[in-house]
Amino acid sequence: MRAARDAGRRVKRLVLVRHGESLWNAEGRIQGQQCAGLSDIGRTQAEVTARVLAVAYPAAELVASDLQRTMETARPLAEALGREAVPNPGLRERHFGIWEGRLRSEVTNGDAARWERWLTGEDVINEVGGESAEQLGDRVDPVLRQLLAVTSESGVMVAVTHGGPVWHGTHRLLGLSVPTLGGVSNASITEFLQIPDGRILLDRWNQVAHLPLDLRATWRPSVTASDAPPVGR
Repeated sequence: MRAARDAGRRVKRLVLVRHGESLWNAEGRIQGQQCAGLSDIGRTQAEVTARVLAVAYPAAELVASDLQRTMETARPLAEALGREAVPNPGLRERHFGIWEGRLRSEVTNGDAARWERWLTGEDVINEVGGESAEQLGDRVDPVLRQLLAVTSESGVMVAVTHGGPVWHGTHRLLGLSVPTLGGVSNASITEFLQIPDGRILLDRWNQVAHLPLDLRATWRPSVTASDAPPVGR
C-alpha cells in the first residue's frame, strides 16, 4: 500500500492547452506561424481555462508557444499562478507556407486539387513551403519529452500550444498510428501522466467540459491521415 502511495506521489503531469479562439480562427484563415491574436471569445475561453487550471494545479510551471495567440491565452493563467509563462518556440504551430494568412475558401477555390489531396490524407504542406508532418513531429516530440524531464516528481507542467503540436505530439508520445485521435478544440485540455517506470499515459484528451456550452467550438473539421486540420476552431 505504501509503495502504491509513493508511486502516486512521483507521477509527473504534462498538461497541454490549445489556445483560445483567434481572430483568424473566427475568420476561417489558415494561421500556421502567423496570427492576429485572440478574439473576444478566445479571451473568455482563456480566462475560464485559467481559473480551472489554477485551482487544480496551483503550483504548476507554465510554458507557452511564443506566438501571439498562445501568449495571450497563457496570460490569465500566468496571473493566477503568480508566475511568467516561459516562451518556447518549439511549441509553435506547424508552418503552412504560402497558405498562411489565406482564407480557407480562397485555398479551396484557388488551390482546389492540392486542398483535396490534403483532405484525403496526403501530406502536401511541403509543396507550399511549409513543414511536413514528419518535420513537425520531429520538432515537437523532443520538446514535450524535455518538458516532462524537467518537471519535478509529483510536479505539473502546463504548456499552452496549438492544435498541430497537441495532435502530432500526442501521437508521437504514445506511439499511435496516424490518425487515431480526433481534432483539437480551442482551449481544450489534454493531459499526460509519466509514471515512475518512465511510461507516458494519456489521462485526458481534448477535454472541454470546463467551458460553458456557448464557449465550446461548434465547427468540427475532419481529421485527415496526414494531419490535424490547419484551420479548425
